[in-house]
Amino acid sequence: LHSFIQPSEAMNPGTALVVITGCCFGAFMRAATGFGGSTLFVLTYSICSQFQVAPDLESVLLMVILGTVFELTTSPVLFAAIGRQALKFWRSQALMFVGCIPGTVLGLYLLMQSTENTEILDNTKIVLNAIFYIVAMYRLTMELGLNTEIPEAEELPDKELSRKHCWEFLLVSCGSGFLNGLLGLPGPPLMVYVASVVGAGRINTKTCFILSQSFFLVTTLMRFTSLTSQETQEMCAQHWQLAAVIPVPSLLALWAGWQAGKRFNTKALLRSVLILLLVSSLMGLGLLDATVLGIVASSAACHGLPWSGCPF
Repeated sequence: LHSFIQPSEAMNPGTALVVITGCCFGAFMRAATGFGGSTLFVLTYSICSQFQVAPDLESVLLMVILGTVFELTTSPVLFAAIGRQALKFWRSQALMFVGCIPGTVLGLYLLMQSTENTEILDNTKIVLNAIFYIVAMYRLTMELGLNTEIPEAEELPDKELSRKHCWEFLLVSCGSGFLNGLLGLPGPPLMVYVASVVGAGRINTKTCFILSQSFFLVTTLMRFTSLTSQETQEMCAQHWQLAAVIPVPSLLALWAGWQAGKRFNTKALLRSVLILLLVSSLMGLGLLDATVLGIVASSAACHGLPWSGCPF
């Protein structure tokens, strides 16, 4: 009788609630801004697990698996939502895909080389996240503090866009691919780039959203294909119930975030992206784990963002 009861007891209700909460936060922000889905998803249950709220989420591998399920739920849906528009920018997307491949291969290679010396990987994470933190703080405090509206750039045709930003797309996608292979974190380089071009009025927010969602779909598929080890399969079989609770709340939160995103103006969207970059860098530096600051950061990222009708 015990063998029949054990599978249903494998999913702790508190753990399931934490996963659902992380899904809702992450999916809402991903749909509203185009970024921050995995950051808030991981941050939510990382904090809760360290406070012993979710004892089943202590495994790093399980965290990666659930994060991949979350991305596999959200990325294809967001891409489908902009699918027809994405076809107009096939040249720009092709440039980003081309840049992503060597970056990912290099990141995976360095990851394999650092398995015996984890100090190299830890130091690399610290340096990269410190850079992202400095960039986010500078943009937030120096530029967005000005009481001026950021002009929305005109939408450029794909041929002109890919010609003017060719090397930028290649370098940014290579950097994002590198971090995706090394750390499983493709977002920050792209977030820095989007904050730069949107803030300067060089590329409009709609185009940035389309390109980023297409790019994240590719990085998600790359991450999924890398989870083929026997250990991963055993972990999936053991915790399939947790994975099964992810899709429905994620899709509902995606819809809510999509509706909320329509109320963002350019400056609000830019500030949102920079806040998410700041939270991501602090999390990468280990400053948000099991702290009140982590809870405040997670809440602020979802509820404290400026809307187009608010003065900022």
